[in-house]
This record gives sequence, structure tokens and C-alpha cells, in this order.
Amino acid sequence: MAILGSLIALGAALAFVGMAGFAVWGTLQAVRDELMVGFISTNPSAAERSLTLLLVGLPLAGVAVLALLSAVRMIQVAFGL
Repeated sequence: MAILGSLIALGAALAFVGMAGFAVWGTLQAVRDELMVGFISTNPSAAERSLTLLLVGLPLAGVAVLALLSAVRMIQVAFGL
């Protein structure tokens, strides 16, 4: 039963790593395909560009960090550390 629980925890850890990867990938795609095009058409100031990128990147960083920390903790639980 402990082995089955460890395998489930490792699978969940892989899912969280995947979630972090897809969050980063999706945000990078959105910045490249949507924000940069919008910056060209509206021509905002440097402060507005920086604020926009910060407000897009900060939640991304939070999601990615929390997902990776969760994955690390699940791996630790799976191996009994």
C-alpha cells in the first residue's frame, strides 16, 4: 500500500511540474503573440510596458513557484524524506 501511495505521489508531482511548465509556456506565448503586438499598435510609454509585463509575469512566477514547491514536497513524501 505504501508503494502505491508513493507512485500516486510521484504522478501528482509530475502533474504539478507539467502545470508549472504549461503556465510558463502559455504566458510566454501570450506575451509574444498578444502583448508585443499591442505594444506596437498602441505605443505605450516605457513605464506602462514595464508595469504590464510585471503584472503578467508576477502571477506567472507565483503559479510556477508554488507548483514546483508542491512537486518537490510530494517527491519528498514519496521517498519518505
